[in-house]
Formats: sequence, structure tokens, C-alpha cells
Amino acid sequence: MTTSRTGLRADLRRGALITAALALLCSVFLVLPAKADPVPFADCPAATLCLYSGPDGTGERKDFTDLQNQESYDAAWDGKTVSAQNNTALWACVYGDPAYGGHLETVMPGADDAYAAGTVSGHKLVPTRALCFTGYERCPDDRVCTFTGQNGRGTMTVHVAATDAATQNLGSSYGAEVKPRSAWNRTQKHVCFYPEPAYTGSWTDADEKKFGAYVVLRGDSVTVPAPFAGTFRSHELVTTTGDCQ
Repeated sequence: MTTSRTGLRADLRRGALITAALALLCSVFLVLPAKADPVPFADCPAATLCLYSGPDGTGERKDFTDLQNQESYDAAWDGKTVSAQNNTALWACVYGDPAYGGHLETVMPGADDAYAAGTVSGHKLVPTRALCFTGYERCPDDRVCTFTGQNGRGTMTVHVAATDAATQNLGSSYGAEVKPRSAWNRTQKHVCFYPEPAYTGSWTDADEKKFGAYVVLRGDSVTVPAPFAGTFRSHELVTTTGDCQ
């Protein structure tokens, strides 16, 4: 069987066209974009601290603004945070215990962070990182506040001054459960703390020096040192420190 030149040229052209079509089809498949992986924390809104129940911004999300600082979470969310994205202009302070207590992590503006399950129980948003280490700002005006942790962290007790019927001392008496380890005196008077509920008692330090009262001047905040820390049972408000017992 013989093939004419015309038929051969036609076959060659058909072959070339098929080859070109196949090449074009392959190029189309080559340039099709692959399915992109989700961007971590992409769903976190602006001006928001987002907490997630899964790693890298996955799972359930809880949103907070700078007006929604949380000393602690309800039982459904406590310990649930595994990752966080701070899209606010503030520092995020993330705590292991309620009331700004326990282990502390700080998240700078625009950053994210990761946590082990069960290790986050509260947070606050503050202008500077240094404020993550304190909790004094919770104390209301014109009150004496004591805290179970240093630097105003831990459970806070707000003391409302009253006149004791027996002693006529203007102050407050409380039980061992208060355990003050720091205090802020936001009143206009000085505060004299005592180791006994009836505004009495004394301490002896390591140098055998005796103290009848531990004084916090008006407007001052303090982390209470040994041997006073955790031992206060009452305090009175006085005009001058010489009025302490």
C-alpha cells in the first residue's frame, strides 16, 4: 500500500495538532492552583483578642475586646484555651489561675501564642507588659484591698471600714482565709495591720526585732514581706502612724 505525499502531510499536520493540544491541556493542569491550607488565626477580627480551643486558631473561638477583661472564665471555658491571637493594640496577659494568679504568659500586640490544655484560666489587656505582673488596679477607690498573691495578684478582698463596737477602732477584722500577701490602701488615712482579729498582737522578725503593727501609708500599694505576709487578721484606719497600737 502506498501513501501519497498529500496524505502524509495531512497526517503530520493532524499529529502536530494533537501534540499541541495535549501540551496545552497539560499546561492548564500545571497552572491550576493547589488548594491552599487555611491561614492560622485568619478569622480573628481586628481589635480583638481571640482565644481558641484548638491549636493554631482552630476549634471553638471566644472573642474579647479591651472592655471585656476577664479575671476568670465560666466552667465551660476554664482551661479550654489552647491558642490565642492578639489583634488588639494592647498587651495580653494570660494567667494560669483566676484573678490574675498562677503562671503568666504575655502576648504582644499582633502576636499569637500556644498553650497546653488546662493551663489558661484568665486574662487582661493592658497598655504595657509591666502591668501584666500586677493586679492592684482592681481595688475600688476609697477602700483597703488585700490580695492572696504578690503585686496585687490572686484573690482580692475589698475591706469596708466599720467602727468596732468593743474597741471603737475604725477598720476591719477577718479570718485566716484572707491570707494577705499584698495590699493597696486607697483611702485618705494610713492603715495599721495586726496579727490578731481584735487589732492587737505583734511580730518578731529574724533579727528578733518586735513589731506591733505593719503600716501601709495612704495611697501606697505593697507586697508584704516576711514575717508579716499572710498573717494579717485585722486593720484600722488612722490619721497618723503614731495612732497604731
